[in-house]
Amino acid sequence: MVESPEYTVELKDGKFEIRRYPGYILAQVDVEASFRDAMVIGFSILANYIFGGNRRKEELPMTSPVTGVNLGSSERIPMKVPVTEEVPDDADSGKYRISFTMPSSYTLETLPEPLDDRIRFREEKDQRFAAYRFSGRVNSDMAAQRIAELKEWLERNSIEPRSNFIIAQYNHPAVPGFLRKNEVLVKID
Repeated sequence: MVESPEYTVELKDGKFEIRRYPGYILAQVDVEASFRDAMVIGFSILANYIFGGNRRKEELPMTSPVTGVNLGSSERIPMKVPVTEEVPDDADSGKYRISFTMPSSYTLETLPEPLDDRIRFREEKDQRFAAYRFSGRVNSDMAAQRIAELKEWLERNSIEPRSNFIIAQYNHPAVPGFLRKNEVLVKID
């Protein structure tokens, strides 16, 4: 079974949730490309790291989700983003931060040093997120639509987003769209 960050659900409303994440470490890389290409390029760089592209040549267990955040968002929100591919209204251009969650058995001190100097690590602790789960093969149009749906839900519930919106994908690329687990996440107070 593939490890994912642990969290507790504080509120559930259909496919929407408010969650608290106690902490995790991200391996991240910034990629300048289209939504689709950024995910492919970033995934490849980070997968190389966990499959032995590090100073110890150590293979790390695969985790999920793979996340992406568009860093070129015209809608600037204070950024304390954890996990991901942030996506602005113009989701088909910009710079994206692609992230893998590191296995919980590692600390910043025990993770092997990457051979690729574009990879950096970020430790996240005690955060609350709004999450919206959906299926399908994510593209920029779908991401924009699901982000709009989460924004609507947040507005209806008087919840302010505190980060850019994050697209999280949990499945191997070979999994058919209708079986895929995806989420839009955004940090909240």
